[in-house]
Amino acid sequence: MDAAATSFNQNMTRPPLDSAFFQRIASGDQTAFALLVSHYHKRVYSVAYRLTRSVPLSEEIVQDVFLKIWLKREILVEIANFSGFLHTVSTNMIYSALRQQQRDVLSISDTELDACSPAANATEEVVQDREYENLLEKAIRRLPERQQQTYILIKKEGMKRDAAAAAMNISPETVKSNLEQAMKNIRAFCMANLDLMMIIIWLGR
Repeated sequence: MDAAATSFNQNMTRPPLDSAFFQRIASGDQTAFALLVSHYHKRVYSVAYRLTRSVPLSEEIVQDVFLKIWLKREILVEIANFSGFLHTVSTNMIYSALRQQQRDVLSISDTELDACSPAANATEEVVQDREYENLLEKAIRRLPERQQQTYILIKKEGMKRDAAAAAMNISPETVKSNLEQAMKNIRAFCMANLDLMMIIIWLGR
């Protein structure tokens, strides 16, 4: 391994958390962002798992937290305490995800799920980003027909699960399955087209 590679690997756990580093991320430097994710993702996951006790949900929350930070990366240069900022973003997403779970359990509504996140309320600010909205529309158009139809009926037209099931002449459970798969596909498309596959790799380490 050469000196440059050794230095890079050492920095993966100790990124220089100074203004110059955050300016790199704000300017779109994905390598710098990968350093940030590598340094903090275990911390976010630990908090998420402690509160949710769900491995899949915790993994999704970690991805959502860093996706939100990437989309809002321009503001990083204005944040004096990144650890505090990350804690706030993370806990907001975790509690939103828990509230969503409770709504699903009570069958109040299973239509509040965000397209690229299980924590809908926490990502409303992200959805306002033009970059995200464009990606979302592209992702919806790429869905298989049944998934696309389900997503549009529930997310865009505001139908409840039973109403969508009746409209599509399928069972409510099939509607739920279609919606869940649609959101997974949309999430994957969003992440890939933000050129963040390297981030996903680091999240899985």
